[in-house]
Amino acid sequence: MIIDWLEGGEEGLLIILDEILKGTNSEDKQRGSLALMKRLIGLGGNGIIATHDLALGNLEDEYPQEIKNWHFDAVIRDDALTFSYRLQEGIARNMNASFLMRKMGITE
Repeated sequence: MIIDWLEGGEEGLLIILDEILKGTNSEDKQRGSLALMKRLIGLGGNGIIATHDLALGNLEDEYPQEIKNWHFDAVIRDDALTFSYRLQEGIARNMNASFLMRKMGITE
């Protein structure tokens, strides 16, 4: 529907997507998500896309006028995970899941 609306000239459309194609395998998800992002850019779409896929973050290099990366970061300090809840520029690079899995005794 989003593509149809953009192709139809819908004005004032704000696109909000969370984890595009999250129900498929990693490679398929990445290919499809990249293709969708490029299509939305080509159609002049505006919005917010939430993702944990670092490859999608690289689109900022290819489309610096259209894409800007922002993230909420977590800090691991004194063996605790804390959040500032402040939006920061760039891509989050921390490894919260690895830290949490280690804390739960799942990994070493």
